[in-house]
Amino acid sequence: MYLTFIPEVNVPFEYFNEWMSRVISKAMSFDEKLKVKHKMNTFKLFVFDNPKPLEPEKIYFSGRVYVIRIRSFDLAFLLGIRSTFKKVDCGVKVVASHIVPISYKPITTLITLSPVICTLNGKYWVNDNGLLVLRDKIFSNACRKAKVIYKDFEEPEDNFIEGIIQLNKIPISTKYKGATLLGAKVEVTVKGDERSQLLAYTVMGAGMLEKNSIGYGFCIAK
Repeated sequence: MYLTFIPEVNVPFEYFNEWMSRVISKAMSFDEKLKVKHKMNTFKLFVFDNPKPLEPEKIYFSGRVYVIRIRSFDLAFLLGIRSTFKKVDCGVKVVASHIVPISYKPITTLITLSPVICTLNGKYWVNDNGLLVLRDKIFSNACRKAKVIYKDFEEPEDNFIEGIIQLNKIPISTKYKGATLLGAKVEVTVKGDERSQLLAYTVMGAGMLEKNSIGYGFCIAK
């Protein structure tokens, strides 16, 4: 879904994920089915990116218009929050919204636009943990999501990722609820077999790795 909106308050870039997740959570709270989904301890299966344009001051200003992409495998979720945004003050004024189905095209590469978050024994993944660890965590996380989305999905023995490159040199720091989250941006190449492609689409629609419902792990595909 492409959401064109005006924020009611100024939102610094580093706090946008927290702010937008509150906006979406509030919208979900006014829909009875989505309220139940929001409280469930399971994958939320949606992800959003950072709005465009990004101001030079790195602030999203109240009164200015921005466009954000929200992806989900759950059409009822998209329809529900879109309806609520129009009826209830959730912190944004919606100018327009468009739900656009994604048509199938082979995916060769996934590139993260927002950092991926990976926790290892209560700590965040950093460079010293190694890219192979991150690659394997991306694979296992995508498989768990696919089992929720596709009831007959069978986990492949081999990783769907053919190669992985880290795009940042130092950990990417962002703020959430008073804490500092450390993440990384990556580019992964994807195998061409059917189950690998299915996992790549899972990542595209639901986000890569953790904390997707607060905007982390949003990808574009080539």
